[in-house]
Amino acid sequence: MFPNKRIGQLICQLIGFVSLLALLGQEVKIQEQHGQDIGKTRQRLQELQLQIGQLDNQLIQLHNRRNGVLVELQGITLRTSKARSQAEATKLRRDELQSELLMLTKKRTEIFIELSRLKRSLQRQVKWLQALGPLGTLSFFPSHSDIENYLVRSRYLEWWRKNENQKLQKAMNLHAELVEQARVAEDAEAKLSEVSSEMAILQEELNANEKQLQAYLNGIQRDELQKREIQAELNEEAILLERLLASVLSASGSNIAFRATIPFQNLLGRLPVPVEGMLAEGFGIQTHPRFGTKTMNSGILVAAIGGAPIKAVADGQVIKAESFQSYGLMVIINHGNAYLSIYMYLRALLVQEGQIVKAGETIGYVGDTPDGPRLRFEIRNRRTPEDPQKWFASRYLPKR
Repeated sequence: MFPNKRIGQLICQLIGFVSLLALLGQEVKIQEQHGQDIGKTRQRLQELQLQIGQLDNQLIQLHNRRNGVLVELQGITLRTSKARSQAEATKLRRDELQSELLMLTKKRTEIFIELSRLKRSLQRQVKWLQALGPLGTLSFFPSHSDIENYLVRSRYLEWWRKNENQKLQKAMNLHAELVEQARVAEDAEAKLSEVSSEMAILQEELNANEKQLQAYLNGIQRDELQKREIQAELNEEAILLERLLASVLSASGSNIAFRATIPFQNLLGRLPVPVEGMLAEGFGIQTHPRFGTKTMNSGILVAAIGGAPIKAVADGQVIKAESFQSYGLMVIINHGNAYLSIYMYLRALLVQEGQIVKAGETIGYVGDTPDGPRLRFEIRNRRTPEDPQKWFASRYLPKR
């Protein structure tokens, strides 16, 4: 095929070398992807642990509030949210263990193949030594006229013995590593079994909490007295929120000292949305689709994915980051000139009071409400609410 046989052999070797490099590159990519997946899983587990801890704190604080329909409803919702986070965390741990077992199996297979190759090599050398007979390497004993050849052969024998000893030591090390990998795999399988059982229990608990929440909501829907209680409690909480905002705005010192590089009023129609989602409730007077209660919505409700990151819409300073009534975890950011953005129903907070945040920085995660995962978002000019939709560069579309 080739004009020169040697050139043909070189080309074949080059092709083989390129193929080997491609396989090695693919293996490196697989290992990098595995490392990235583990990194993402562990980051998500940290997020869930934070969420579970803050949900526990909210449940504790709930005991200090006056009993009412909203308090009872919030308690069931928080317990359901906690069970959901625990179930997700356990599933991630199970997936991580399964991935670890796959990698261990792959590693054990590679060790076994390498060990088998070394054993075959050592077996061939043993057969060769047996073929030499009882005098063994003494057959290399030189004549007086062949001293130079003897020296060459002696150096070869020294190299050979050293090389075979290295092979033998490597085989012993691989065998020990194989035993250790088997022990690690056995431990991982035991943990996987334990986590799988835990996941089944948590899933049952989540299902029970979801049924309890649905039953409670159905009961409210049939009970006119409870509907009136909810209406009264919502009106009371709206008043408490206004008092909180008045207190925040009247405070002096660093809490209100933030000065924006670009005045917030200049960002009208240019703000990014705080979270991806759909418009569940608009600005103004709204009627609850399930209970028929009417409220003046001083912001909007965004239907989003539970646990999705919530972003600050502009540069500012956090002046409140705490649980507040049935609004759950709430963040208030001062953007200067008494413009505020308010984020409610968070599942977890990532900021604290006094902290300076940048536009697009994650401040928390979307939490659960009786109607599903929601973010309540408001923009205030002092205490006056404004329709957030007119501030966004791209408005939310209504939820169907």
